[in-house]
Amino acid sequence: MTEFGALAAVALMLVIATAVASIARRLGWGMALPVLGAGAATALIAPVASAPENPEVFLVVVLVPLVFGEALGSSFLDLRRVTRPILLLAVGLVVLTTATVGATAVTVAALPVAIALALGAILAPTDLVAVGSAARRASLPRRVVSILEGESLVNDGTGLTALRVAVLAAVAGSVTVVEVGVYFTLAVVVGVGVGAAGGWLLSTILTRGADPTASNVAVLVAPFALYLAAESLEGSGVLAVVVAALWVAHTQSSRPSQAGRLAAAEVWRHLTFLLQAVAFFFIGLELVDMLRRQTAGDLRLVLLLTVACTATLIVTRLVFVGVFTLGWWRSTRPRLAESWREAIVVAWAGARGPVSGLAAFSLPLFVSDGSPLPHRELVLGTVFGVITLTLLISLTLAPLARRLALPPDDDARRLSEVRGTLARSALLCVDLAEEQGLESGQPLPAEIVDRVRSELRLRIEHYTRDAADAAAADEEGARADRDAVTPPAAIRADLLLLSVQAEKDELLRIRAEEGLPDALTRRLMTELDLRESALRALPR
Repeated sequence: MTEFGALAAVALMLVIATAVASIARRLGWGMALPVLGAGAATALIAPVASAPENPEVFLVVVLVPLVFGEALGSSFLDLRRVTRPILLLAVGLVVLTTATVGATAVTVAALPVAIALALGAILAPTDLVAVGSAARRASLPRRVVSILEGESLVNDGTGLTALRVAVLAAVAGSVTVVEVGVYFTLAVVVGVGVGAAGGWLLSTILTRGADPTASNVAVLVAPFALYLAAESLEGSGVLAVVVAALWVAHTQSSRPSQAGRLAAAEVWRHLTFLLQAVAFFFIGLELVDMLRRQTAGDLRLVLLLTVACTATLIVTRLVFVGVFTLGWWRSTRPRLAESWREAIVVAWAGARGPVSGLAAFSLPLFVSDGSPLPHRELVLGTVFGVITLTLLISLTLAPLARRLALPPDDDARRLSEVRGTLARSALLCVDLAEEQGLESGQPLPAEIVDRVRSELRLRIEHYTRDAADAAAADEEGARADRDAVTPPAAIRADLLLLSVQAEKDELLRIRAEEGLPDALTRRLMTELDLRESALRALPR
């Protein structure tokens, strides 16, 4: 294929992936399975369409910014509230899953122990995109979503470190317990260290940079540098990227004003959507390629091992979560019946995705004596089969959650209450500004002050009544903020800007003192940022 033909094929695949993902989004579906199916169909219909020659590099290029973007949407504070279950799932369950899937592979396909454990380590981590998307569509309680997303963020580092140890044993022939401990410790310490340093540096650039565009561009390219730096130091590149993103997200949510925050949020939202589509489309392409390379006998073995490994993943997760439910779950949620319902949902939400595909392609082609790594194609075929099967199973998560009648979070009521509190803080700010004007001998025009007070009281009335009226009041206030270009309008805009700043300060106080979830904090902060931008755009 010529260079132009290769570029045309890539462009065509990007168009198909984004088109299918957009249709799925419009219909309210998760994109994973439709885009994966489109990738498989494309590989079957168009022989020119195939996976890139170096899929490991391709997946790194796609997954590093994808993991960074997904972590930017998470919250350090929300995850900290469920640290114990996250660590148990991300470390304990990964180790147990590696062992049980390895044992299954040895029993079913007679794989060498090291290769079988490598397969277990590849399949141990759950996928953030697939699990998070399924959890949000199922309208699960925020606590459950935080556990599932936190587990998926952290367990990548654990699983890939376990894979590194298994590959070392497969290539070299053996590995000692001391070497295992050194690899795990180094991967975690270096990964967290590089991620923390990178997160601090990026946060400094974002908060102190004079040019928001240049600062956001630095954030776009930083995940690759962090990943490569951590990997070159024998650390976990994925863990470094996650830690840096959580640091940046926490900083952005902790400051009332930050230039470029709205633009950065939009850029990462669009980029994450595109990368998700590309990643799952690639899995569809690779699935077909893997099946084409299998002989009839190998294909039967792949199908058998896929079903056996998927069953092992489900049973291991169910048993692990069930055993620990009475302990760590009950300590944070005393209502045992509800705890068990949450535990069942957490146990069932174990979809695998692109991270497992990346891990599979990191398997070396040869062992230390120069001979091909045994059973590599079998492992690759099984991994992509399990990814597809677990994504299909994830479709049952929403019906299961409805069947268990898990109570959803009442976000509408909470948002209405907080908006009312913010409006009251803005009203106090207006009163203070009026008093300061009188004391300085430069009183504010009474008609302007009265008009702003009237608008704020209207908002408070709507927020107190119900969430629907609160949303209507927000729209009414946004329209009012854009009207009038006469000189008094400038005074009014300045007064409203002061009130918006007071609302931001109050929002951060509620977040810090009352534990407002970051998912709601970000939503409200975005509303305030938009209102501030509209006010600053008014003619002076």
